Amino acid sequence: MNTAVRRRRWLIAVPLVVAIGGYLGAAVYMMANETSFVFHPDQYGGRTMVAAAADLPVEAVRIPTPDSLTLSAWVIPPMSAAERAIPDLGATGAPVPTDTFSTEDAPLWVLFLHGNAANISVPLRQAWIHPMRALGVGLVLVDYRGYGASDDGPLTEEGLYRDARATFDWLTTERGVDPSHVVIFGHSLGSGVATHLAARVGAAGLALEGAFTSIPDVGAGRYPWLPVRWLARERFASLDRADSIAMPKLLLHAEDDGAIPFTMGQQLFAAFEAPKTFATLTGGHDRAFAADSATYFGTLRDWLATLRVIDRESPLPG
Repeated sequence: MNTAVRRRRWLIAVPLVVAIGGYLGAAVYMMANETSFVFHPDQYGGRTMVAAAADLPVEAVRIPTPDSLTLSAWVIPPMSAAERAIPDLGATGAPVPTDTFSTEDAPLWVLFLHGNAANISVPLRQAWIHPMRALGVGLVLVDYRGYGASDDGPLTEEGLYRDARATFDWLTTERGVDPSHVVIFGHSLGSGVATHLAARVGAAGLALEGAFTSIPDVGAGRYPWLPVRWLARERFASLDRADSIAMPKLLLHAEDDGAIPFTMGQQLFAAFEAPKTFATLTGGHDRAFAADSATYFGTLRDWLATLRVIDRESPLPG
């Protein structure tokens, strides 16, 4: 073989080896750092807790988990009759409709499961809490292990599932709230946690905002040149369990969501069985409640009203 031929082969082989090595290196890097791709407890305020606004009656509690951690949570009761007499201007200055149902008789409680960054106390979340209370519900917001003031613990899919179930069990046992008066609400990453919980407990309903079909699907969209669906260990596979959730479902998704594609929310909604409701919003991934408050809270108001039913274990009238 002459020197010219060998040189041409090397010119082909070396870039190919480099390309393959780089591809494999990127795949290995993604596998080794999957936790930091999925969970961001140090972003958007990180673990620093912000004091609750003076007009938010927050009770800070600690909730134990089965693996001996304690979670930081806020319990915020429904508005009193006196508070409801004062119009709530919500996040944008627009009045929030409150004439939905009585809160004195078995109020609904929203168990809120947040996304992969920040904590329950950040100003944006407090801005959401105010108009939510105006809808006549109580709220329980919890920080997963490793977030906010919660104990450190392994950040894994199973760990977050364990935290959500511990919070639900605490609410329905220690606080005595009937499961039929609990609404499970998941935003972003929390939507994957919420669907897992909803597939395993009885509750009044499931609300999802900015929801995805699965983490591998999200990753494949962001890194189409990598075999993300094969590499991912953390899955949060909401689409796979969609047909296991019988309770009423509400999906809220902004068309201009830059984090989770709007089409992904539509796909998940299509997989759910009735009863289900879909609301199309504007305002991106985190701020639709402020940018499109009339649609956001109007849809929630109407949907929550449908959940106000008598004891679900009692015979139906007639």
